[in-house]
Amino acid sequence: MALQDDSYRRACTMWEKDASVLSKLNSLVKQEAYEAVLNTILNCKGRVATMGMGTSGVAARKIAHMLCAANVPSFFVSAGDAAHGAFGSVQKGDVLIMLSRGGGTEELVNLVESIKEKEITLVTVTANPGSPLAKASDVALHLDADESDQRGVLPTSSIIAVIAVFDAVADELTRYPQFTKKIFYYNHNHGAVGAWLKEDVNNGRGI
Repeated sequence: MALQDDSYRRACTMWEKDASVLSKLNSLVKQEAYEAVLNTILNCKGRVATMGMGTSGVAARKIAHMLCAANVPSFFVSAGDAAHGAFGSVQKGDVLIMLSRGGGTEELVNLVESIKEKEITLVTVTANPGSPLAKASDVALHLDADESDQRGVLPTSSIIAVIAVFDAVADELTRYPQFTKKIFYYNHNHGAVGAWLKEDVNNGRGI
């Protein structure tokens, strides 16, 4: 029973480590890098694509969804499918955000030649500024966060940190003209959020 009795204590320790990483984001993420990512998205003439493998791919999907919520046309692209024809979904004028902790994920590095040829703006988020993806990028955001799991190998705190960075980006984007409460309602008109937005829009509180 001792192992089970200690499980909650260990969970609390892990949560404390996660919280510590989030509390240090202002020192882990350089201001100029964050602003470069934000400005790249703001100045995008096309759409924003996101990409990653494994848990980074899950985070990339979430980032694309949040950008869409901020009324910035965005979508997730499978790196595996991209190498077999799906990269036609990303075109000149688009921004591609790649997530790779080590910066050397083979499926992503394999696309660099195509990215350059198609004149796609590449944004990478990696813990390794000397990695192939960081060197190939137009904008590189260096984010090296210690993992919170007991062995320090699972994608835990590092993924939470990446998501938190782009949550802040999405929130900042809602301050710009492409976003209003009325537009958000038309993008999100269902569920409890949709009902709340509809009431505000119908009462003239949609600006």
